[in-house]
Amino acid sequence: MRKFLHGAAVALIFSLPAALPGAALAQTALTPLTSQDGSGASTVPNEAVPSPAVPAPYYGSFAVEVGKGKLIKLPAPVANLFVADPGTASVRPASPDSMFVFGKKSGETDIVGTDQNGNRIAQFTVSVNPSSYSNDRIQGQAQNLAPGSNVSIDTEANGTILSGTVQTAAQADALVSQAKAVATGTVTNDLTVAEPVQVELKVRIASMSRSTTRELGIDWGSVAANGLSVGKFMVGLGTASAPSSLGTIAAGDASVVFPGGTFEGVIDALAQDNLAHVLAEPTLTTLSGTQANFQVGGQFPIPVSSSGSGSSAVVTVTFKDYGVLLSFIPTVFSDGRIALQVAPSISSLSAANSASVSSAGSSEVLAVPSLNITSASTTVILGSGQGMAIAGLLEDTTNQVDNGLPYLSEVPLLGALFRGDAFQREQQEVVITVTPYIVKPVDSPNSLASPDDGWSPPNDLQRILLLRNNGTTTASTSIPGDAGFMVQ
Repeated sequence: MRKFLHGAAVALIFSLPAALPGAALAQTALTPLTSQDGSGASTVPNEAVPSPAVPAPYYGSFAVEVGKGKLIKLPAPVANLFVADPGTASVRPASPDSMFVFGKKSGETDIVGTDQNGNRIAQFTVSVNPSSYSNDRIQGQAQNLAPGSNVSIDTEANGTILSGTVQTAAQADALVSQAKAVATGTVTNDLTVAEPVQVELKVRIASMSRSTTRELGIDWGSVAANGLSVGKFMVGLGTASAPSSLGTIAAGDASVVFPGGTFEGVIDALAQDNLAHVLAEPTLTTLSGTQANFQVGGQFPIPVSSSGSGSSAVVTVTFKDYGVLLSFIPTVFSDGRIALQVAPSISSLSAANSASVSSAGSSEVLAVPSLNITSASTTVILGSGQGMAIAGLLEDTTNQVDNGLPYLSEVPLLGALFRGDAFQREQQEVVITVTPYIVKPVDSPNSLASPDDGWSPPNDLQRILLLRNNGTTTASTSIPGDAGFMVQ
């Protein structure tokens, strides 16, 4: 075997030994022509002996995969084999009239066979295609993950292209993930989802808050200025009432008449109970894999200093959302399960922790309220119609404050006359549940209900005399089927 370097191209030349059958060139013997003249000397004519004719070269093409080889039959015996790009394909002589070609990488090259005199016997264009191993693996996974779908895989030099139609977005995501694990290079997703799946999410936010306040004390500071007359002694006593840190509502007054005089406002008492119930149940529908947002509430302004300083400062206003907020992204799997990325929130304005903002050079003061927020953010997997509690809170706070006269307030039984007592307990419980449904649109829009169904404004007679806020007297009904049914 001999190697020739010509410029940047490398060519492999294989020389077949002359001893092989058909490898040597045909040789023609020259036979002298003699003529007898009077001298009897022989003469050779001046004409040259013609050389044998060279057959026309053969041109052909074939394809081979990377990592595989082919045995190619040549049209005639050859002495040398050349390959234009040894990095794309390699060639080995199998016999004088056959060769074995092995594919190395994707591409195209030429193979030329010549005789010993350099005459071209045959020339082949070889196309080296990517291996079909990854395509077969991906096609098999497509039948398992998306049965009945029409998926085709095209392999290019730099990657794989997935095309066709699948039923759900989850099947498309699974096929792309399998292709990335098997194929080399980049994976291009040209899959089309035949029927987008619609998901309806129902979120229920229930909150219960209970507050109990009890205050009781003896206010001896309300006794007359001359004090309490006991025999020959004037006794003056004083103690604090129920502490004001736990309640701002004015305490009730009570008067007690004794033979020695009248005590007004001696007993301070306060009893307060508060029960709050908050229920929000937002419902939202979107496509699988598409984010949806829902808000019922409003916005409140927040002043922001944008530029300048001192009296030249410029104050702008931005707005903050509050109310019932819902954001979720559903992904429907092939088995009907739904993966939910859900973030519900319920907020309300509060003046408890509000802030006051004043601008330079102005006496105006802006009050910015705070927010009471109940929110959650999580990812769960549920079936259609299945519910799950994604968040829960149980808070129980107890606070008790006592004050009174030293020593006297510590006397058993009688010490209650010289002591003030305040007790406060707050309990709060919040539960957030989610329930997804796979839904389809209805054929008749009349089957969808709304809160104003069957409502009409009342006339003067209905509104003034009958005290009605609805002018509809009979509910609209429809027969649930063909004629022959009786509706009672």
